[in-house]
This record gives sequence, structure tokens and C-alpha cells, in this order.
Amino acid sequence: SHRCLDNRAAALGSTGMDFLIGFTGKDYAIIAADANAARSIMVYSQQLDKIRELDSHKLLAVGGDAADCIQEPEYIQKNMTLYAMRNGVQLTTHAAANYIRGEKSYNLRRAMSQVDMLLVGYDEGVGPSLYFLDYLASMQKLDYASHGYGGFFCNSLLDTHWRADLTEEQGLELLERCFKEVQTRFMISMPNFTIKVVDKNGVRTVERKS
Repeated sequence: SHRCLDNRAAALGSTGMDFLIGFTGKDYAIIAADANAARSIMVYSQQLDKIRELDSHKLLAVGGDAADCIQEPEYIQKNMTLYAMRNGVQLTTHAAANYIRGEKSYNLRRAMSQVDMLLVGYDEGVGPSLYFLDYLASMQKLDYASHGYGGFFCNSLLDTHWRADLTEEQGLELLERCFKEVQTRFMISMPNFTIKVVDKNGVRTVERKS
């Protein structure tokens, strides 16, 4: 579980140009995504939030086809909310990951979506967790992971500097190293990133230090 999986969807241009990264730390999980909204050779915005709050203790980062990145996460979020209303309890992160994987697997030959995902959450008695899901419905629980071409530049940094006992401050420093590497090496401009954290107190957005 210590390996960072390369993005097997990189051949899909719309997926590869998104950059998602996440890892677990000491009593928290952190996730980040670039803020570009682009199609073909055009960038429409650099303020897009690609990280959706599924509930009070789960975050889902998505990358891929622009329409699918809205429809599929909304469908997942609404059904998880419906489950919680009917049963009086929220899905655990592990259960949510399996639910998402099941939906993507069912739709592979029916209404396939081109969306890669990183799911992070915090569960009482379990702690933080991270799940890697791709557009082909594979799923794996990992300590750290990335999607998109930008991830190719960060795997070695995560291999070298990630530790299970990283404090939040150290985790943010590691993210900034990854951002700097992507901004230096990747030919696509990614000036802005969204960072969100989940811990026992819930989810929150973290502002980058200028």
C-alpha cells in the first residue's frame, strides 16, 4: 500500500491534463487538485474546484471529461445522502469506495464515464484513509496516490518524503514541493491549486501560503 499508482488513464487527453494528488498523514488525510478548466487548447478558468465534499468526513477529487466530472460525482453524492437519510448512518470511507467502484463497474459497458477519482475520508476508530479509483473501475486503498500527467513528476517525491506520521504542516510542505515540481517540469501551466483536509473534526479548505 506504500506505492503511488501511475494514472492508467493518461492516454485519455481530458483525464491526463487534470492533476489530482492525495495522501494520509498523522490523524488526517489531505487532497489537492489543479484549478484549470480547459478543453482542447483553450483554458476557460483557473479557479475551478475539482474536490467535492461527499459528506461531513469525505472528499472526492475528480478529473476527466468535464460533463462526467459534474454528473457522476453529483449522482454519487446524492445517493450517499439518500442512504444516510434512510438508514440514519453515513457510509464509512471503505463502504463509499466500494459503492463508487460498484457503480463505475456496472456502467462500464452501459454508460461509461471518463472520470478518475481520489477519495479520502476519516472514520472514528479507523482514522484517515485514501482510495484510488480510475475510469475502468479499479480501486485500491493506498497511503498516497495521484492522477494525471502531473503525477508522473511527483511519484518520486512521494516515495522519498511521505511518512505515516507526517503532521499537517509537513504534509502541506510536501504538497508545495509537488506543486513546484509540476509547475517547473510540466508543459501545461497550473498556477492555482485547491487543497482540502479531512480529520476527526470534518472537512475544510486550506489556503496556500503566499
